[in-house]
Amino acid sequence: MMDVRWWRALGVVLVSVAVAGLAGCSGNGESSAASPASGAVSGFSAVQLRDALLTRVNGVAAVTPVSSGKYASLSAATTGRPAAYAVKVSPPACAGAASTGFGSTILAGAPAAAVTFRLGGNAVSEVLIASSADSASAVLAGRVPAACTTYHGKVAGKTVNYGLTERAVTGIGQQARELNVRVGGTTPVNQWSLVYRGAGFVGTVTVTGPNASELAVRELAKQAYAFAARSLA
Repeated sequence: MMDVRWWRALGVVLVSVAVAGLAGCSGNGESSAASPASGAVSGFSAVQLRDALLTRVNGVAAVTPVSSGKYASLSAATTGRPAAYAVKVSPPACAGAASTGFGSTILAGAPAAAVTFRLGGNAVSEVLIASSADSASAVLAGRVPAACTTYHGKVAGKTVNYGLTERAVTGIGQQARELNVRVGGTTPVNQWSLVYRGAGFVGTVTVTGPNASELAVRELAKQAYAFAARSLA
């Protein structure tokens, strides 16, 4: 596991310290491991995936021990998946829109590992999940329904507005895409998630908080993928 230093991507909330730049963690990150057979989970164990996770971000250690096991058994808090709340969503078809791309159904029984950090006011999570080539492609093929780019829900009688945008991303893994979730209210929440696939695994990186940004999630995902690919080669 490795330490990635990326305070510049998160802005002034973090203390500016002399750090080795992202270039210090460079490398092509391409795994030499053969892709698993189509339709089957790869041979990676939860232990192997755990050892391929980042250990520090900007010198900050994880806030809780790394969790590992079947993907469905990992909590939303450790994976960055939207948690299940008693929210009445309108239109109803958008109830699961924010979880699109996390592969919670497709990869539910697959070995996985997750780690969570907190930097300033931002929560950061990384997840690695064992996956066949077919399952990984299916995860990346998920799309937010056009009618769900904006919707609203009621939580404890209060209306909350949601906005979702997604796009394909190049230069990270074999294929990648990102999802931005914006939650309105008196204290707006901004979440950026990036999902990518490598040889035998799917990875996700999520940044949530006042300084969450596209730049932050992309820079972190590049380094997370490069290290995971080398570790799992």
